[in-house]
Amino acid sequence: MIFRQITIFIAFSLTCLISAGCSDDYTRIHSLKATLSEAPEVHGANTSMDPHSGTFRFTGKVNTNRQNDIKKQEKYEAHSKTFYTDVTYIMGGNDFTAKTDFFYKLSGFFIGTGAGYKDGIFHHFLLGANLQHVEFGLFFGLFHQYSDLEYKGSECKTVYHIFSDNEENCNPLEEHHYIFSTSPFAGVFTGIILDNTFLNYSASVYSPSIDINDYSLNTPFIISNYFTLGYRFNRWVEMSVGSILTYVSTPLWYYGFTIGASLYL
Repeated sequence: MIFRQITIFIAFSLTCLISAGCSDDYTRIHSLKATLSEAPEVHGANTSMDPHSGTFRFTGKVNTNRQNDIKKQEKYEAHSKTFYTDVTYIMGGNDFTAKTDFFYKLSGFFIGTGAGYKDGIFHHFLLGANLQHVEFGLFFGLFHQYSDLEYKGSECKTVYHIFSDNEENCNPLEEHHYIFSTSPFAGVFTGIILDNTFLNYSASVYSPSIDINDYSLNTPFIISNYFTLGYRFNRWVEMSVGSILTYVSTPLWYYGFTIGASLYL
């Protein structure tokens, strides 16, 4: 029985090769443009919390960053072939961040979680220390980024023959659409608390995960540094302003500014 099945498979394969040939379809990308975002901002409670207490915070911010077109050539493998693609990552510009956080302080240590929107949806967990005048910690989460993707290439088909040269037929391909991609992100934060005034620093890093047809983009690492000065008017409302310094591993540095308000419950 096994010998018969093997014989049938070999006969079918030879018929495919001798008559019409066997085909192999693949997509070749010649040039590509994709929008990428700065890493999300995460920081602490901005105040010294009482032990065994919790608080909710709702934040809205407007960010503006210097726009950059980051160009590189990328090598990739598809169907035993080596290709080179001209890639442009578009970063910077204006965006809006909306975010909600929850913090709970045990004794000196506190935990937190949050979710928000910044060119997509992100959510995270936080662990750190919240003391009278200082707080610090680390965080990790997922960033579901919304990217504008545009690329040009070819839809190709290679037909393999056993007794003649292989044939390759390609048709032009041009696509422009929006995609969601999920990437892990992580970072550290620290803050100084002086009565109702606070000064924060947060470093957040991720590498976007973008897949296109036959291959994954070799996207750069993005590290966004947030420096924030704020004032708490009362137990419910605070305002903050700050600067953003972003590093992209191509390498490139660029700056931006942020302003926002928060409501505590």
